[in-house]
Amino acid sequence: MNATQTFSMAVKSVLSNKIRSLLTMLGIIIGVATVIILVASAQAEQKYSRLQLEAQGANRIGFYCYTNNSRLYDEVIDFCESQVGETLSALGKYVWAGSMTLKYRTKTMDMNNGGSAFFIDQGWAEASARHITLGRGITEADVRNQSRVCVIGDAVRKYFFGAMSPLDQKIKINGQSFTIVGVYQPLYGGKLSTEDQLVTLPLTLQRRVSQYYWEQDPELVLSGTDRDGSEKFCEEVKARFEQRFNDSNGNLYVESVNQYQDQMEQQANKESAKTAGIAAISLLVGGIGIMNIMLVTVTERTREIGIRMAIGARKRDIISQFLIESAVISCMGGLIGIFFGFIGSAIWGNMMFGSMVDLPYMPKVDTFLVMPSFGLVLGAFLFSALLGIIFGLYPANKAASMQPVDALRTQ
Repeated sequence: MNATQTFSMAVKSVLSNKIRSLLTMLGIIIGVATVIILVASAQAEQKYSRLQLEAQGANRIGFYCYTNNSRLYDEVIDFCESQVGETLSALGKYVWAGSMTLKYRTKTMDMNNGGSAFFIDQGWAEASARHITLGRGITEADVRNQSRVCVIGDAVRKYFFGAMSPLDQKIKINGQSFTIVGVYQPLYGGKLSTEDQLVTLPLTLQRRVSQYYWEQDPELVLSGTDRDGSEKFCEEVKARFEQRFNDSNGNLYVESVNQYQDQMEQQANKESAKTAGIAAISLLVGGIGIMNIMLVTVTERTREIGIRMAIGARKRDIISQFLIESAVISCMGGLIGIFFGFIGSAIWGNMMFGSMVDLPYMPKVDTFLVMPSFGLVLGAFLFSALLGIIFGLYPANKAASMQPVDALRTQ
């Protein structure tokens, strides 16, 4: 008997007992669908987290240094500035402004209540991925001339001006008058008002406007040229300065967003593997169910097996017949599970979109698509087929080991 005939017989056998076959497939169906939904959801969340990080600047570098050694501090700053155009695409300087109160006509906004105020140089906006949606940003001339201008966040614009243009309007900051020259594009689609409750002033104005009576050393915000540039910069800074900061009881932190993203994805992959492993237990239960029903099938068809052996069927023919039948049941269960996995993923994605759409730190999107990857679907199908073969081996060998005479005597 050739493979086509054996496969045809296996399919007929499965279809002749539809209810029993469906119940046998149930464990495989549930297992495959569960694995697909959980893993696809984890993959979608990773993608969404990546979008969230990219909204803050795809090649942004987290940087902080503190030391009492002024010479060492200056060396670090000089090195960072020397890397602009090589490993860095942008470098900005800023100083936190502390407590600030904004006033326009009769309205007042206290920046201590969730807002942020910074003194910045001309490179801060680019390095921070804060784009200008109206007007212009702080320029080198503003910093050099100590111009009394400011750039505000979108939440500040909405609060004070509504639909009216804020450009060239005068606003009071800590009692001093400033001209609004620009508005920052809202982050996360404007959902997080605290990130957009922002005002920035030229760096050289800090002693005139800040609550502090001394001039603070500016901190740096950095952006790499690309992924490789960001990682190379971080490695060079650590190699040059990390030990020296440790020796001087200082603190040096440098890490690219890409490195942080990789760490997050590695952790997410581990969690996905654990989740998929737990879900795969139902697949093993389904495999045991297949073995159980195949043992029942062998018992029911003992006489048929004896007749086939008596007319010349070889041991491997009997094994092939029952292995293929077991694999057919498992593969059909896998295909049905994949179908329900796609449906479940779509439903789960819609539910996640509904719960995440209002989360402030998430980018604004119109849909949240949870779509199983081709590799995931193929892997789930092949694993279900493998389970059918593995758990069908014992029943198939039991059938092939029968003696024709004893099998023919069975009623």
